[in-house]
Amino acid sequence: MADMKEIVPPAVECGFCLRQGVALPNPRQLTCNHVHCLECLTGFNDENNIIVCPWEDCRVVCEVPLDKLPSYDVTKDKPRSCDPCAKKGKYGQHAFSYCPRCDKILCAQHHESHREYQEDFGEPHPTINMEQYELLKSQQSRVCADHDNKPISMGCRKCLKMSCPGCVSSMGTCSEGAHHQLMSLEELVLLLNDEINKLKKEMIEKEESLERIFKFTSQTLAEYDLETAQSVEKIHKKRDEQMKLLSLKYKQLEEDFQKARLKTKTCITDFLEDKILVKWSQLRNLRHKVDSRAQHAHQCDIVSSYSDTKRTIEQLVDEALPSIDIPSLSKVKDRCGSCEIMLEVVSTDGFSIDEQLKLPPSNPLPKSLKHLHTVSLPSHPCSTKVWNSQILTGMVNNAVVTIDNNYQVKGSFITFNSYPKAMEVYKDRLYTAVYANPWTIYVHDQQGKQVTSWSHSDYAGAYSITGLAITCDKIVAPDRKNKLLIIYSLTGNKLKDISCPQLSQNWVSLCVSGLDKVVVSDYGSSQVCLIDISQGQLLWTWKDVSRPLGVACYGERYVLVAASNSSTVRVLDSSTGKVVSKLTDRAIESSGVYDMDIPGDRLIVANYNSRKIAVFQLQP
Repeated sequence: MADMKEIVPPAVECGFCLRQGVALPNPRQLTCNHVHCLECLTGFNDENNIIVCPWEDCRVVCEVPLDKLPSYDVTKDKPRSCDPCAKKGKYGQHAFSYCPRCDKILCAQHHESHREYQEDFGEPHPTINMEQYELLKSQQSRVCADHDNKPISMGCRKCLKMSCPGCVSSMGTCSEGAHHQLMSLEELVLLLNDEINKLKKEMIEKEESLERIFKFTSQTLAEYDLETAQSVEKIHKKRDEQMKLLSLKYKQLEEDFQKARLKTKTCITDFLEDKILVKWSQLRNLRHKVDSRAQHAHQCDIVSSYSDTKRTIEQLVDEALPSIDIPSLSKVKDRCGSCEIMLEVVSTDGFSIDEQLKLPPSNPLPKSLKHLHTVSLPSHPCSTKVWNSQILTGMVNNAVVTIDNNYQVKGSFITFNSYPKAMEVYKDRLYTAVYANPWTIYVHDQQGKQVTSWSHSDYAGAYSITGLAITCDKIVAPDRKNKLLIIYSLTGNKLKDISCPQLSQNWVSLCVSGLDKVVVSDYGSSQVCLIDISQGQLLWTWKDVSRPLGVACYGERYVLVAASNSSTVRVLDSSTGKVVSKLTDRAIESSGVYDMDIPGDRLIVANYNSRKIAVFQLQP
């Protein structure tokens, strides 16, 4: 293929009238990338400002008005030299086309004469434009430095040395002392890209881990600010109750307290910026760089950079996840004469930063079930939840009964005046949604004593089954009548509502899948979806099974869904909503699985129609 020479200063020629030189008046570039002088284009501009490229082999319609056509900037778009002109010692003619058969670059004038000559005296030579030529040149195989006429076509899997067929006999042994494991360059690139993709997957997992730490720490920071504000308010109240003599000292006490808290807050902020965001950004930028190289780089460049890329990725992936240990500030004090003033700040909810930063273990993909036990019940179970190592089951006889570790049904733990249709456990409290019009959400402690309750708006059908979910101190409950998810505080204050068009006036189940993410399973619409309640955003929807019933989350990775008329529980990937496994057992009734719970690696299934609780072990 002919070499292309860059000429400075370049000359410009019109593709129609073939006038050459820098004196060409106002060269303009059409949308077809052909360059013509303004004088020629004026004759091809109709009353509707439609311009047709004057070159007869093009004739592309350009709908850009003549006065808005861009000028051809020869300093930006440096032309290539025409081969016939360069042979005569004349450089600077704008490269117009390329003839593959002749292997020559032609200006507009030589393009016309070349075409006419071939039509008159021989078989026509088809030409391509310069954009096609540049693409052809970029895809051309690289040739061996020792064998100029042979392209590099092979590479060693072990040492990544590349060669042409002529180099094989002289390559010697591999760098690892064995024979070279030669394969085609295309196969080697595919193999190396597969290995890079595996490392990229580890990068993504590392990014997700950092993202979880970031969210946990951000939540910690928000609660820390709230606790600080509450503590300052207590300081103000206490100060106002003291004598005027102590007012100045209380002001100093407040300042010292604020400085100490600010110092700790700065530690958290620095941790987010220096430890989390920097590493996270490094991983994300490197992954984008690898993606871009895989899409745009030449195969030889991919092979050459493989070792450095792999080493860089492995170093970032193998780095330990950052952690933070923030000391708690419990006391500050000052003296006023013989009187000592001391303020002690104690978190009422047992809040601990260390606990917030502990990442949950990665649960293995469950691929089968091992049936452990079946418990017969005196009534139909609506809901089930494991609390303090015991199984709690809400039934249509208005009672919540306890099943102990020996799978024996004990007496009623709590009795209501209607059906306990949904239960959720959070910290040391049991939250129960009881059927009525309106519904009522009750809160009980570990002794079964009622702490509080509030009314909740929801569909009140006779056989209605609802759900509850709790994440980040927020309670999520469905309002099926208005197709909403209602968000409450732990004490029943309504925080906001989120639109959820997937809800129907039928059975619904909820479970938590990560920070501020709730899975909604709706029987009537045959949909299972994941919703980010902090943003009110629908993350994915799954519709591959008819009439889903109970739903439970296995850590943050998997979502288990039961379905009507099926003894199979589907396992979905919580990040994509796609089925990754199916669990089948005869002990799962073909209908009536109204609720499920997963403590550890056990699956608790409440079978409504058969009046049974089935216990399974999830096996990888």
